[in-house]
Amino acid sequence: MNTCYNRIANSIFDIRRSSFDIQTMPLRFQDQRNKLAAQAPQKWLDNLAPKVARLRAELARRDPRDLAERSGATYDAAQQAIQIELWGKPYTLVHPELVARDATGTEAGTYKQALLLMYLDTADETPLAHKWLAYRELPGGMFYADAFHGYAELRLAQAFNGDLARFRTAAVGLKGSKLTFGDASFEFVALPRILVAAVYWLGDEDFPSNASILFDAAASHYLPTDAVGALGSQLVSRLIGQSDEDPQTLTALAIQPPDAA
Repeated sequence: MNTCYNRIANSIFDIRRSSFDIQTMPLRFQDQRNKLAAQAPQKWLDNLAPKVARLRAELARRDPRDLAERSGATYDAAQQAIQIELWGKPYTLVHPELVARDATGTEAGTYKQALLLMYLDTADETPLAHKWLAYRELPGGMFYADAFHGYAELRLAQAFNGDLARFRTAAVGLKGSKLTFGDASFEFVALPRILVAAVYWLGDEDFPSNASILFDAAASHYLPTDAVGALGSQLVSRLIGQSDEDPQTLTALAIQPPDAA
């Protein structure tokens, strides 16, 4: 495992979870925090490109119809094209090149290319379980559970700051389906066979508001756990109005080097 990535990631989350206010930090520590936070996602992206290339080469040797069937995607035999929706947006990957493009023909960024290729590579046709799991309950998830809580769940809770109406509005705007957990909760379709839920609990005089991101139990049959976490971070960014390729979102995958998946 790449110790450089672990050092960067641990530094980011140790600093973020410190109990003192960032404004009280000595300037040199604030500079270090900002530098680490800025570097980790880009370093991850730089090292992700070779893995994307390897995945394309491996998937090019597989039957595209089988890839589509195992992943719940659609297949156009005439074009040898696999179409997958990521957060409701269709992407097409023509076999054997397997470069993901949106409906306008624009090539997706490296981050989304990786998610879609990992999804095709991992998919094993397991049906949705309709059982919700916390990130720590996914295979290997306990090791990064604290980090996931920081970059996803805590970020969601703090962004809405107890404004339940605003949370509901944001979730409905993203076509979330209402659930019955917490004070408000919604289910979202991230990929054809990966469901993600956002749950919000209002705080009181003793406890602050908090949030949870949950995953259908079948998620680990379709993506490595670190990539499932990235989907959770993407959902948070979408709910709070940030780009799902925002540096805070990319930090989700920066906590683990690509070769660790």
